[in-house]
Amino acid sequence: MSTPNRARRRRVALLATVTSLVTMGIAIGYTSWRDAQAAAMLAQARARLNADLLEAPGLDRIQASTATSLIERAEALGAVNDEVRGLEHYARGLEDLQRGDLLLAEGELGGAMQFLGETADLHVFAAALSRGRLLLDDAQTELDAALALDPHHARALLLAADLALDRGESETARDRLAALVADYPSSGPLHNRYGLALDACGDRDGAEVELRRATELDQVGHDAWINLGRLLRARGDHEHALAAFETAVARAPSDPDAILGRGLERAANGIVEGAEQDFRRAAELAPNDAEPLLALGDLQRDLGYVAEAVDTYRDAIDREDADAASWLKLGNALTLLEDYAQAERAFRAALRRAETLAAAHNGLGAALMHLDREAEARDELERAAQIDPSDPNPLMNLALMADADGTADARRAAWERVLRAWPESPIAARRLARIRS
Repeated sequence: MSTPNRARRRRVALLATVTSLVTMGIAIGYTSWRDAQAAAMLAQARARLNADLLEAPGLDRIQASTATSLIERAEALGAVNDEVRGLEHYARGLEDLQRGDLLLAEGELGGAMQFLGETADLHVFAAALSRGRLLLDDAQTELDAALALDPHHARALLLAADLALDRGESETARDRLAALVADYPSSGPLHNRYGLALDACGDRDGAEVELRRATELDQVGHDAWINLGRLLRARGDHEHALAAFETAVARAPSDPDAILGRGLERAANGIVEGAEQDFRRAAELAPNDAEPLLALGDLQRDLGYVAEAVDTYRDAIDREDADAASWLKLGNALTLLEDYAQAERAFRAALRRAETLAAAHNGLGAALMHLDREAEARDELERAAQIDPSDPNPLMNLALMADADGTADARRAAWERVLRAWPESPIAARRLARIRS
């Protein structure tokens, strides 16, 4: 073989080797780039899922959908293992929770635990699911498990405070939130919750300070403005309460609580047409909530449109019939229409839901009195007076019954009883003066 041919073959072999090495280098380079990209995306997803309380005070504020997208992109680049699968289930579960789909969220929680095992984050997630279903004991069990794994888990401590508020354990909630506020003094939502806890403990001045601080710190949210409006409303400061609810509505135009609060304050400030519009709008936005319709019914009743109020109360009860106060309102309106038979049924429905509701016993007694069932009426009125000795209305009704068919002594005794319960009563004073004369 000639020397030129051998040289040519060596050059060909060398070229093939170089080409192979270049191709391999490109492949290795792409793989390294792909792995780096996937790792960066997973790091971003973890950062969103593990956001601290300043960024995401509640599970509802975690950027779960963004985390899900980042995880999916990382998986497309080949990052597939048990941890990634578990994180994807967790992120999707948070999305479901934020949409209010607790059933799907529970399924994703199971998937997350299968791949990640029991973690404090997942126990907090499970606690939130149980709380959403009003299974407060189960929620507490999950929080205890989370804190056993991580005693300083901030989101577990926050959810424990929320759970204490749900249970009426206001002092426990206050103490937990005070500690969290000390650790995160710049968190508006924490100051908001702390204000609620202080209000529940009877410290309205402290609550107002915290709620106002929350509105200063949170330049986007509206919850603190709603709670401040409610506090000011309870204090009778209707002008500033209305301003607070106006701010809440401006920030969240479709929030039914903000609109309902504004409607109540518009009514208190004499803005009747605006109040009615707000009540109807809140009822549309919260189709399962009876409260906006009850407020509308109260407005109609106060304006003298009692028949319309009765219809509105019935619509409210169709949405939610478990509240005794709703049936009480209906019974009172039916009494104003002198439909005593229907009023009796409404008051009895109220008492089936709250047997110690004094106002319902009084209303039932009044209805029975007009139905000429005096013995039953007297029993109900005496029961109302026994439950709530500070309410003069049952005694007033008993005195009216005595006026109708009692002796002078019985009438005198009945009105004297009213006067003892209500010393400034002009009606009782006039009736006694007539009897004594």
